[in-house]
Amino acid sequence: MNDSKVGGMQLKGLEELNIRIKLFLLLLLSAGTVCSLALGVYLRHHTGESIYLFLNWDMFLAWVPAGLALLLDMVFVYFKQPAAVRRLLLIVLGLMWLFFYPNSAYLITDMLHPFNYYHPVYGSFLIDIEFWYHLFLFFSAAMIGLFLGIYSLYSVQTLVSQAFGRIVGWVFAVGVLLLSSLGIFIGRFIRWNSWDVLSEPLTILKDTHFILTNAGQLRLLIPFTSIIFVLTLLTYSFVYSFTYLKRS
Repeated sequence: MNDSKVGGMQLKGLEELNIRIKLFLLLLLSAGTVCSLALGVYLRHHTGESIYLFLNWDMFLAWVPAGLALLLDMVFVYFKQPAAVRRLLLIVLGLMWLFFYPNSAYLITDMLHPFNYYHPVYGSFLIDIEFWYHLFLFFSAAMIGLFLGIYSLYSVQTLVSQAFGRIVGWVFAVGVLLLSSLGIFIGRFIRWNSWDVLSEPLTILKDTHFILTNAGQLRLLIPFTSIIFVLTLLTYSFVYSFTYLKRS
C-alpha cells in the first residue's frame, strides 16, 4: 500500500481512533479490575486460605492485548517515519496482539473454579451467601475480560478497516474471534500459554493437528469453541452497534 495513502488515512482517522476516549474506557476497566482483585483479597482474608491467586495472573494476561491495541494506535497515528520501521512495528505488535488476544475472553472459562474450590458448610451452595461472593468474583473477572476483548478487537478492527476497507475489517474481526475461540480451548484443555507460540511452536502445531483430527477431541472442541465463538461474536456485535447509534 502507498505510504502517502496510509498517511492520509492517519489524518482522516484521528477522530475515529479517538485515543482519549479509549484511555477513559481503559480507566473504567481498570477500576473494575481493582474492585475484582479486592474481592479476591477479601475472600483470601475471610477464608484464611491462599485461594484464587492464579486469577491475578489471568487478569494481567487479559490486559495485555488491550495494552498492545493501544500501542498499535500510537504507532499508527504518531509514528510516521521511517515508513519501513513503522510497518515492521505494526506487524510485530499486531502478531503479538493476536497471540495474546484469547487471554481476555479466557476469563469466561475461569467461572468453573468456584464450583471446584468451594464446598458449602451447610446445605446447598445455592443458599450459601459466601458461595455467591466466590461466584461474583469470577463473574466480574469474566465481564472485565469480555469487555477488554471487545475494546481491543474494536480498536484493531478500526485500523484494519481504515487501511483495507470495512468488509475486510469485519472478515478480520470474525476470523480473530474464531481463532480466539480455538485458542481458549487450547489454553483451557491443552494448557498452552500465549508465549509458548515462540518457545514451543512445533509442539503447539503438533497438538493442534491432533485435536483437529482426533474424533474424541472434536466432540469436545466443536461445541466448546462454537459456544465461545457465538458468545463473543454476539457481545462484540451488540457493543459495536452502539457506534452506529452514536453516528446517527
